[in-house]
Amino acid sequence: MESNWLQNEFIWKELRAPYIINYDTDYYETLKDKYEILLNQAIKAKADGESIEIIKNYKKEILEALNAYYSADLSESSTIIRNLINDIGDDPFAVNTLQKSAAFGGSGGEEIQFFRCRTGNPSSSFTSKEMLHLPKEMRAKSGNYRFSIPGNPSLYLSNSSYGCWIETGFPSEINFNVSPVILDGTQKIFNLAVSSRDFFITHDLDLDEIHCWLKLYMLSIATSFRINEKERTFKSEYIISQAIMMACKKIGYDGIAYYSKRVSDEIFSLCAINLVLFVDYDNKYSKITKHIKIDDHFNYALYKQLFSSLHYKNYNLRSVQTGLVTNIGSFDRQYPYRETEFFEFDKFLFTTWRDKPKKGKDQIPWGVDL
Repeated sequence: MESNWLQNEFIWKELRAPYIINYDTDYYETLKDKYEILLNQAIKAKADGESIEIIKNYKKEILEALNAYYSADLSESSTIIRNLINDIGDDPFAVNTLQKSAAFGGSGGEEIQFFRCRTGNPSSSFTSKEMLHLPKEMRAKSGNYRFSIPGNPSLYLSNSSYGCWIETGFPSEINFNVSPVILDGTQKIFNLAVSSRDFFITHDLDLDEIHCWLKLYMLSIATSFRINEKERTFKSEYIISQAIMMACKKIGYDGIAYYSKRVSDEIFSLCAINLVLFVDYDNKYSKITKHIKIDDHFNYALYKQLFSSLHYKNYNLRSVQTGLVTNIGSFDRQYPYRETEFFEFDKFLFTTWRDKPKKGKDQIPWGVDL
C-alpha cells in the first residue's frame, strides 16, 4: 500500500522537534535543511508521487512566505499561508470541533480539561475573570507570541498544569498560580498537534488522510523552532505561526492546537498540548468568555503545604486516557505523568472546583461573570 511509505524508515532523527538553534539568522537556512531532509527521506521511503509534490510545494510556498515577510511584503506573506490553509480544507483530521479534535486523545464524549496560569505573588488572588485574556482596555500591553501579535492577544491554555509551568518559563512554586478550565466543545479548532512521532496515527490513515497529515506536518515544522538568542524584538520563528493564526481567524476558526515547544523532545509533549483561542472583542472581552467555565486560581506552593490526605483526589483526566505513553522529562530521565505532583495538582484543582458548594463546575452556567 502506498500509504505505508511512512513506516519505511521515513522519519529521521533530525526531524524530531523542537528544533533548537542559537541565532535568529539561522532560522531560514535551518528550516530549509529540515525540508530537504524530509524530501530525501520521503523519496528513500518510496512515497507516492502526490506526497512528494506536497513536500516540494509546501516547502517552496513557506520559504517564499518568509522571504516576502523579510522584504516587508506582509500582505503577500499572509496570502501565501492563507492559501495553504485553504488548500488543507476542512478535513476532520485538520479541522474539527474541540470535542472531536484529533489533537486531544481519549473518548470524544469525555470532558477535556484545560489549565490556565498566571505568574506572580499569590497575594494578588486572581479571580476567574482575572485569569482570562487581556480586556480590551489593556490590549496595548499584549505582546509578540507564537500565535498572537501585539494588539491582538489570544487565550492560551494547556492540557496540564505541567504544560502551563514549562510554557511560562518554569516559575517558582510561590509564583505559579493555576485555574482549571473547561470549554463547551463547540469551538472549531485547527490541528497543528502533529509530529514525526505520529506512527500511531498514520498506521490507520488512508492515502488522502496521509496527504492531509503531511500538509499539517509541513506547517508544524516551520512553527517548531526554539531560538536561544536573547533580547530579540523580532522573532523569525513566529512569522509562519502568526500567519497561520491570522489565516485561521479570517477563515472563521476559533483556535489552534499545538504541541509545546518547551519540551526536550516532541515525544514528551502529550501532557503539554496547548490550545490557543483567538480573541474577538465583544465589548470588553471576547465571545469565547460565553463558552467557557474557569475557576479562581490556586497557588502551587500553597497546595504543596497541604497534608497529603488533602492532596490525593480522584478525577478522570483525559490527558492520560489516550492509550499512549504520557511520560515527561528527557530520554535520560523520563517519568510517567501519572507519577508526578503536577498530575495530583491537576486532579486537586478539578475535584475541589467540582465540589464547591453552589459554585461547583457542574452547577454554574456557561460563561464567565464579567
